[in-house]
Parts: sequence; structure tokens; C-alpha cells
Amino acid sequence: HPGMAGTTMYADLVKYQKENHGRFPTSHKDDPNMNRWMRQQRSRVRSTYGYVPLSDEQKSLLESIDCPMVHQAVDLRSWYEKYDQLVDFWQKHGHFLVNQREYPSLFNYIKLQRKRRKGTDTHGSLPSKSQIYLLDRIGFPWESDRDEVMWQMRYDELVQFGEEHGHLRVR
Repeated sequence: HPGMAGTTMYADLVKYQKENHGRFPTSHKDDPNMNRWMRQQRSRVRSTYGYVPLSDEQKSLLESIDCPMVHQAVDLRSWYEKYDQLVDFWQKHGHFLVNQREYPSLFNYIKLQRKRRKGTDTHGSLPSKSQIYLLDRIGFPWESDRDEVMWQMRYDELVQFGEEHGHLRVR
């Protein structure tokens, strides 16, 4: 088996990941050739469709870049979609206090990421290194900081009230 590190597609995958902040292509739309190659590697990992299985060296190379075909516990496209929603929410609101009634799927996504990081997810899947990196990059709190954030928000409201009214006697 030729070493995967020398292949153009592996080098392109490493480049794609770096240029896309730790992300991997998840569909034909992202990069048709890369998507096809990744599907082939996934088949090689599973030894399906008559493909020659990956060597230990090749598996190790894919694992070293946290390639999702090796860590398939979570549907990557769905994970990225929720992550993007979380980023949008954070950019709009400046915090991660997602209201469960308004955004139930995003609320559950946050809860699941914390469980996965703690290792308490009932499905037993841990977040990949790239998922941790992406969440850390936006300052995601792995422990709920709801009380602290709510206190700060109320304090800021009180300061604003004091500046507007010249006193802090709130009725």
C-alpha cells in the first residue's frame, strides 16, 4: 500500500481542513472530488464495496487530523449546521443562554455537547478534537454559566437604569 501522506488527495484534505477552520467537506457541494475520495476512504475503513482496507498507517494518518470518516459517532453535516446556528445566536446575543422554548433543537445541541465532553452522553460518543476546537474558538462554556450570565445581565440593566434615572430605587 502506498503511504497516504504522499497522496495528493490526503494533502488536499489537510489543506481543506486548515483553510476551513478545522472543518471537513460534508457534501458534493463542498468539494466534489474530495467528497468522492472521502466516501472511498470510509468504505475502506469499513472494508465494504470491494475496497482494499486502509493500512494501520493510513488509519493513523486520518486519525491524526481527526478525520470524520474514522470518528463517525456524530453526523458531521448536522453537527456543523447546529454549530453554525450556535455561532449565529452567539453573534446576535453575545451569550449562549439559549431559551429552550424558543430554540429547542439548539438548546438540546448545547446540552448534548456538554454531555459528550463530560463523557456522560448515553450513546458514549465523545466530541472530536476539531469539534472541541471549533467550540473553544467561539468561547463556548463547557459548564453552564447561566447564573453568572443572568447576574451580569441584571447588573447591566441596573447600571443602565441608574444612569437614566439618577437613582437605583427600582419599583
